[in-house]
Amino acid sequence: MNQLRIGKYIIDPVLFEKGFTDGCGPFSCEATCCEGGVYVDLHEKENVLDHRAMILNYMDETQPHDSSNWFEAESEDDQDFSSGKSIGTKIYSDKCAFLNKVGMCSLQIAGTKEGIGPWALKPFFCVAFPITVVEGVLTFDDYQQGSSQCCSVEDTNRSTLVDACKVELEFMLGEQTYQRLKEIQRQQLGR
Repeated sequence: MNQLRIGKYIIDPVLFEKGFTDGCGPFSCEATCCEGGVYVDLHEKENVLDHRAMILNYMDETQPHDSSNWFEAESEDDQDFSSGKSIGTKIYSDKCAFLNKVGMCSLQIAGTKEGIGPWALKPFFCVAFPITVVEGVLTFDDYQQGSSQCCSVEDTNRSTLVDACKVELEFMLGEQTYQRLKEIQRQQLGR
């Protein structure tokens, strides 16, 4: 397959070549990807901090209630983030500061319960996982490959990552662009 570009992304062929085993995938999330924290755009950090009072209502005793313990101190240059910089969430009680004791994201819970939407506070790369962007290439994030069944892929001749990660890819690309990706898959793979 030749290099494929859709919008601002180069599409990694792995999205057409790999998939999940039956009963596995993002819909059966085990939240192990969340334990190590995530890098967020500086704008996302500010959005979270602007909503700290709301978020605190959905945090439990295993999470830091002091927002100075939510993010690392130093940012890094990273062109895959809209501001060109990223900053990590802190690890607290051996997990991301925003992950509660039952493996749910307090940012997503707050957004959902407060009626602003599940993704209103949640960082882009958290919503997108196990899809990611690396130096402009839209690809599979193999961070949990082999250690978490919900995020491990294999060669497939059934459902591909394009199929299994519809929600994540629509979030990243928009519905119309995702449909374009599906059409390319149908043309090139016959499915």
